[in-house]
Amino acid sequence: MGQTISTDNCLPYSLETPKNGKLSGITFNDPKTGKPACHRLAQVPYAYPCEGSTRFTLPKELPNDYDYTGEYKEFGLKCPQPSVPNPHFRYLKSPSKEVIQYSNIWIPASDKYKPEGGWPVLIYIHGGWLQYNTPNTDNFNVVEMFSDEEFMNKFILVVPGYRLNMFGFLSGKELLEENPLNSNFGFWDQRMAMEWTYKNINVFGGNPEKISVGGISAGSYSTFFQLAYEMYHPECLQIIKQCCFFSNLVYIQPKTIEESQDQFDEIIEKLNIDKTLSSHEKLEKLRELDTNFIEDFIPTLTLHTFRAVTDNHFISPKIIEDLNSGKFCQMMKDKKLRILNGEVDNERYKYSLLNTPTTIDELPIQVENYYPRSVVPTLLDLYEANPENFEGLSEPELKEKLRIKYGAIVGDGQVYSSARGLINKLVENGFPAEDIFRYRISFRAKWLDEHLEKDWKVPHGADLSVWFYNVRKGYTEKERTQLNKWLVPYLKFLNFEKQIEEWPTSDVKKIRLFREDGTEEYMQDPDWDWGVKVSNTVYKSQV
Repeated sequence: MGQTISTDNCLPYSLETPKNGKLSGITFNDPKTGKPACHRLAQVPYAYPCEGSTRFTLPKELPNDYDYTGEYKEFGLKCPQPSVPNPHFRYLKSPSKEVIQYSNIWIPASDKYKPEGGWPVLIYIHGGWLQYNTPNTDNFNVVEMFSDEEFMNKFILVVPGYRLNMFGFLSGKELLEENPLNSNFGFWDQRMAMEWTYKNINVFGGNPEKISVGGISAGSYSTFFQLAYEMYHPECLQIIKQCCFFSNLVYIQPKTIEESQDQFDEIIEKLNIDKTLSSHEKLEKLRELDTNFIEDFIPTLTLHTFRAVTDNHFISPKIIEDLNSGKFCQMMKDKKLRILNGEVDNERYKYSLLNTPTTIDELPIQVENYYPRSVVPTLLDLYEANPENFEGLSEPELKEKLRIKYGAIVGDGQVYSSARGLINKLVENGFPAEDIFRYRISFRAKWLDEHLEKDWKVPHGADLSVWFYNVRKGYTEKERTQLNKWLVPYLKFLNFEKQIEEWPTSDVKKIRLFREDGTEEYMQDPDWDWGVKVSNTVYKSQV
């Protein structure tokens, strides 16, 4: 979307480390002033690659004396992933590479406003349903946000790559027999990237004690489980000081590995792999598969969506039970976190377009691609989406109603209801309201009209054009001024400022709204009651 920034005329940038060699990247100039705005180092490894024979294994940490000397000027390729035929998603067949254990890092070029102790850090986990997308995108080249002429509060941006879909979230007893920790590979990648950042970011001018972790959609989902990992493992590095939950939270306990075994078995069956083979032999055959073949193979599966699993190691089986009882929220309170959370005004629409059921029988199957089978009947009842609710409809009417119901179930579960359920539990258990920064975005820049239908309003993910805005995309001067005003308190949040007057937090049932016309309002949340009702019902159905 919009103009892509060119790296052809960028100045070279070199970072000499005390013990680990010399990294060569590039420097982007501020397009308005011509002055250096930020440095970028791309594909900086945080772990050894996991590919081929090491596919479906945990990432392996780099040694402290690892020599990083080399060029880090260009983005890498995306993690292998299936394409999506629906053009609204832009997940198209394109070159990919299994090696994804690296981070892209942006550093303010000017130290004019650098805080004592170093720059605060945002570790941003990209979204894409845990199935798609990449850290290697022009969206993150937000040169203006690092300009002294635009903002005083800046930060180091770290965007890690991590394994997706089958590569990152395949699970089954066969993997556990090899290593009891072998599951949630994508989350282990993210965790290692976070630990690498904590240990090394001071070399880049960052402050390891001021790290915010966040992301959009699946990135927000990932952030929740990274936070949970720290809380259930107090012996590990406690990295996360703030969380940014953009358009996703959690209200359902992920499937157990036993529940996801059906998916592993379907893969073995469709590949005509002898099911009597040993676990080692089955995995050996899966590791021999070509990445391009896997990309095309995934959409042929009935259970085609690879999700996080409750493995008793990375993901505790007690998360939802503890959320319902208040224990989880007490742990969040004890951690003295601040959280930022919100959404766009039309989240449901985009969810309704991916893997949309076209028959009544398909609806529970597609919902089950997101959630455990045991929860599906509760959701269908709650949303009046059982077979009797579709009687007497023509085929076009049936398909449209199925799309809308499916979008509501998934969109609420992923965004609207899960967020309100967590926030409600937080305040019930004494979490300070002033540490919860809520928002909703109805604003979209004019240039988006060339890419998104106007009546879609702001669909899921379109707010990347707000949080990572750059003028070259086509913003008007008025829009630029409105966006700057919206972003100032957000940047203060990332800089750990205590008092942020522009962002009221006195009432968790209110949201900071970015209106369609670019103005702001602190208003009552219209979806609060429904969101809390849905989340509480779903919590109880699991407990």
